[in-house]
Amino acid sequence: MYRKCKNKRITAALISIMILFSLGGYISNAEKIITNIDEEKNIKNQNNVLKENTGVLIENEEYTEYKGPVQGEIKYKEGTPASENSRDYKALGDIKSPYKVDLVVTSDFGHTKIFAKNVGLVKDEVGMEVLFRNLDIQTAYGGGFVNAINGLESKFTFNTGAERKKKDWFYWVNGILAPIGVAEYKPEADDVIWWDYHSWGMTMFIPAVIGSYPQPFKNGFWGENPGTVIMYTKDMKNAAEKLKESLINKGVKEIDISPYDPTVLEEPEKYYILLGQWKELSKESEFLQITNKKSKLIGIYSKFEDNKLHSLNFKGKKIESYDKKAGAIYATAPGMGRTKPIWLVTGIDKDGVKLALDVLINKPESIKNCFGAVITEEKIENVPYLN
Repeated sequence: MYRKCKNKRITAALISIMILFSLGGYISNAEKIITNIDEEKNIKNQNNVLKENTGVLIENEEYTEYKGPVQGEIKYKEGTPASENSRDYKALGDIKSPYKVDLVVTSDFGHTKIFAKNVGLVKDEVGMEVLFRNLDIQTAYGGGFVNAINGLESKFTFNTGAERKKKDWFYWVNGILAPIGVAEYKPEADDVIWWDYHSWGMTMFIPAVIGSYPQPFKNGFWGENPGTVIMYTKDMKNAAEKLKESLINKGVKEIDISPYDPTVLEEPEKYYILLGQWKELSKESEFLQITNKKSKLIGIYSKFEDNKLHSLNFKGKKIESYDKKAGAIYATAPGMGRTKPIWLVTGIDKDGVKLALDVLINKPESIKNCFGAVITEEKIENVPYLN
């Protein structure tokens, strides 16, 4: 009985943490109108705003079709189904702006595409504004938690009993799980904002994904970029040089290469890309051994075990297994809320590493919207699988 109660308390605590990470407002059980008064006042009080027809001038930057902060408008009452709200409200539409971000919406761990567009951004606005202009949004818990996008609604928030399931929306900025609600996060120009709707019954949080490559190495996170280091194992120096050159050509400005040093992984100060065979990367790294063992619990869906590379489904079941010529690309972090991910470009053997490296250098579009990837000579698979 004690163990059951303890497990329930742990589950409740994890759910509370997820809500806190997603919130941008306060929590209230009462029905309330969603507003963003501070944002609205900020726009109204700017003395250098000039409206001419459909154009708006803010701090000497012109925005066309911009109608002001949409969070300040009445949207719906909390607790009503997303389908009912959709009858009364639709997205206002994109704006023409000197600043752009990539807005991506998928479901089922990136396997199903819902929306993808390069959209306008108003300088210093919060990410929720970008969502409201381009998508049909329902929020909860005071307005900062995204409960539904285009009618695809949380199975957890307003459901009870057998209908309550652990399926929700999560978002990453430049491939990094945002440790702050989208109603507080202020995107930077050229960011990739990616929302995915999926089950969190097995994996509560996935700290990093690869499908926004060459982010985060190009833009960093929240306007800060600590720089990137490609750490290579024996005989991989030339390969590291090629990857460095490729990333520079993709716009990455601060990047170095260095021999592999596993001691820096638990407290990373930069973005690290680890390049080499799995057996060489893991043999002196307790961190990598632990993350490989936990795999499905921390959002890693390629697992090295019994001298094989296994690709997993979202429940952690082994779907495919390879004993040669197979590589993997995935990202992780030392813990929840950590914003300096560690990427692995690895394989069961040298051929596998070469296959993974070739994807980043010559076929980067093939991993777009992938959470992780397992690569063979025949295919490039987004993992986790759904079945």
